[in-house]
Amino acid sequence: MSVACAKGVKRWLVALGSCALAAASAAACGPSDPNAQQVGGGPTAGQSNGVAGAGVAGIGGASASSGGIAGAGAGSGGSGVAGSAGVAGAVDHYVVALLQSPKSQAADLTAADVAELVGNAVSQAGGLDFIHDGQTVVLKPNLVTMYEDAGEHTAATTVNGVSTDFRVVKALADLVRAKNPSGKILVMEGSRILTSVVFSVLGYSADNFGSELLFAPIEGDSCSDPSTSQLEQRTAASGKQYWVDKRYIAADVVIAVPTLATDAAAGIGGAVESLGIGATPAGQYGSATNSIDCTRSKIDQSSPEAVGEFIRDYYSLRPPDFVVMDGLQGLQHGPLPAADDSGTYDYASSIMNMRLILAGRNAVAVDTIAAMAMKCLPNQVPHLLGLQTLGLGSTDPAKISVVGKTLAEVAKPFASKQKSICPDQ
Repeated sequence: MSVACAKGVKRWLVALGSCALAAASAAACGPSDPNAQQVGGGPTAGQSNGVAGAGVAGIGGASASSGGIAGAGAGSGGSGVAGSAGVAGAVDHYVVALLQSPKSQAADLTAADVAELVGNAVSQAGGLDFIHDGQTVVLKPNLVTMYEDAGEHTAATTVNGVSTDFRVVKALADLVRAKNPSGKILVMEGSRILTSVVFSVLGYSADNFGSELLFAPIEGDSCSDPSTSQLEQRTAASGKQYWVDKRYIAADVVIAVPTLATDAAAGIGGAVESLGIGATPAGQYGSATNSIDCTRSKIDQSSPEAVGEFIRDYYSLRPPDFVVMDGLQGLQHGPLPAADDSGTYDYASSIMNMRLILAGRNAVAVDTIAAMAMKCLPNQVPHLLGLQTLGLGSTDPAKISVVGKTLAEVAKPFASKQKSICPDQ
């Protein structure tokens, strides 16, 4: 499929954010950090019980292979046990790294700057010692589209705010490879436009990553392929069944690499939203009538509550083992200003120049801090509240320690169609 062909796809291809499910783990807290900034009171990371690496329920996808959510997690940092019936045991505290470049403009960040931010954020969030040599690791970026508008202008390859900067994924891939020299690393995504085209336009190529990493579109070679030979069905906590990609669900480790943005349907983007929709195979959840249109038209995105129910269910099939969020630019009126029909918004006034990288073991906690960095209200986001009920994270700031920058230092109001979630003030 040529890029020229893909550019013929207009407004009906670029609506809501791309995403993916992820690895089975009830993310534990990072290591003790006496410099942790507490959000909303409560114990610091140094006082929390969870220990990164050990206190992870069902790591390596064991719960996914048994069709359930991770089983009894470690309440005090002990090893979790995968189960076919239970929900991951509660972790009483989470650590989220929030780092910002000292450079004044996101556009000035070099690959070395990005790698340093990613490395420091990963380290401060607990590190990647849970990854072992010989494993299969999936990195799931958020590649909504290759455009910055309704299809007229291709987005910049880096710091565009719409899709994950390839340099963030490359820096993360290097860290993973250091832990896993002989294992497989897959970059898997399901964009709203044929992902193989989006990969090539946004720098996801062997030229930038080397030949030892595989780029694997979740929809395969066509958005309209309804076949299920590369899929399997899994049952969510609700009892509903969903189609998931076999390679994705079987991976030993999944790391989400979302963007910092609001979302017209869900209120906010982030790791959970990205994993709960973009990992769905387009042949089953899209119209399956156009080979380059991967829009998930069969998912009800009419309200935060409707889409939140789907996101909660699909995400819970395989929560990620780790999250590294690209907040280098940040985007209000996301997932694309042209898709926010609450008004008329342009791309240039919607990018936010945040210069941030966030990281953590628990996606709900990372998304909670990301929401607060956008001055949105995480306790008003239906999919986050649903996962909190399942014991897969918390939106309670008292249970999250922020290391690095404080929210007061970096937060800016982001506008969203969902004003009850992001008041924009």
